Amino acid sequence: MGRLVNNYSVFIDAEPIVVYDYLADFSKHGEWSEGLNIEGASEGPAEVGSEFQSTGQMMGKEISNDIKVVESQRPSRLAFTASDGKAEFLQEISISESGGGTRVERKVSFNANPFMSIGFKLLIGPMFANPSMNKSLNNLKAKIEES
Repeated sequence: MGRLVNNYSVFIDAEPIVVYDYLADFSKHGEWSEGLNIEGASEGPAEVGSEFQSTGQMMGKEISNDIKVVESQRPSRLAFTASDGKAEFLQEISISESGGGTRVERKVSFNANPFMSIGFKLLIGPMFANPSMNKSLNNLKAKIEES
């Protein structure tokens, strides 16, 4: 079983602290990640150990995940796991000052057997996961820049 890693990034015209505070407020994730609903998220920044439930759509299916914050370093880094009971996905978000704004880098990784790795690289990633992640990051950018 190997580790599959996908990287995504976006530039946001805002200060890193503003971007971090918005991302660390899990109650707002549904504002920029279409079809996502987070339960148990209180307003304000999540801390290491904070846990939530999420429900969203992936390839036309409703997916529920248990979310747990595993790293929180304001204003530069936020990481959390999302587990649907079959697989655990680690999402690591790095936030850094860049050209008068902020560069957000989102790394998503999970364990996959060789068949899943091939399927993800050839079909699931290019057709579903990558466009969805890029759209979410662009929504995040628009949401933060409009406020």
